[in-house]
Amino acid sequence: METSSRFLVAAASLSLASVFLVSETPRVGGSGGKRTVTMDCGSGAFIVGATATGGRDGFGFNLVRKIRFTCRHFTGTTATGATTETTEAVADHQGGLNATAGWGNCTAGRVIHSFEVSAATYIDRLTAGDCIDDGAGVTSIAYNVGGEGGDRRFLACPAATEGLFKIEARVGDAIDSMKGYCRPFAVAPPPSVLDQILSSPSPKPTSANPLVVSLRTSKTIAFTITDANAPYSTADVGVSGETDLLGGAGLNLPEFKLELLNPSGTVVASKSFSNVRAIASLHYHFNVHGTWKLRITNLKRDIGSLNITEFVAFAS
Repeated sequence: METSSRFLVAAASLSLASVFLVSETPRVGGSGGKRTVTMDCGSGAFIVGATATGGRDGFGFNLVRKIRFTCRHFTGTTATGATTETTEAVADHQGGLNATAGWGNCTAGRVIHSFEVSAATYIDRLTAGDCIDDGAGVTSIAYNVGGEGGDRRFLACPAATEGLFKIEARVGDAIDSMKGYCRPFAVAPPPSVLDQILSSPSPKPTSANPLVVSLRTSKTIAFTITDANAPYSTADVGVSGETDLLGGAGLNLPEFKLELLNPSGTVVASKSFSNVRAIASLHYHFNVHGTWKLRITNLKRDIGSLNITEFVAFAS
């Protein structure tokens, strides 16, 4: 059948978009293993649970010996159809002593975002799984399969809004390691007013690149609020800084004035500070969207430029 070039371009674009949406977890466990077992839920499906067994073998290692994952298909964030099971990763040596088993699935509408394990050379223990819903709310499942060795590790998606859909295990005499693959599931919550403030200061002073306010002069730091109705709209904004070394630094502590200007340019809060050793800030309820400014005036009259090293904002 003849296929149009337009269709091919569209299909290629969709394929590339799907590839770029996939993220990976760090591998947990050791570097050994004879083969790779791929446990893949497939297109449009996510991991929603696990079934595992563990035990101690003749060498004294109490490890996870078998593991497989439960999958469910989703249309958007709505679960559709019955659950399915992936291929099972099975260690060549099974443990007959101190046998443990665990299983459990997320409640409807949730997918696995991360598994907590203990791991070092092998996967020693499957401890728990975290499930997220479409708003990134988190619940947990306890598994507690395997022994007490290894270090605490997380097979966790990089973003809080992603769910696992595939896990690859390296397997030999034991289950040596696991690595996960994730795709977006939940919707990231809209940024709070505090988030908006913290993400938009201009300039953004640092210790390496301070905002220098000379004697009896002022500088401003602007920040933008795009949604004043978002949570955490009452906050403190301020700065930390020091007198430059030429002025004696700790022997000549900063003296400055902070003024908060709303998007109309009106000063809505102000305060003067002397002998400042820590953060100085203004408390305000930010109820208007637009570009706000924090004006800093160096009150020193004789010696000591003011080096602003940090812009800060915190809920209050």
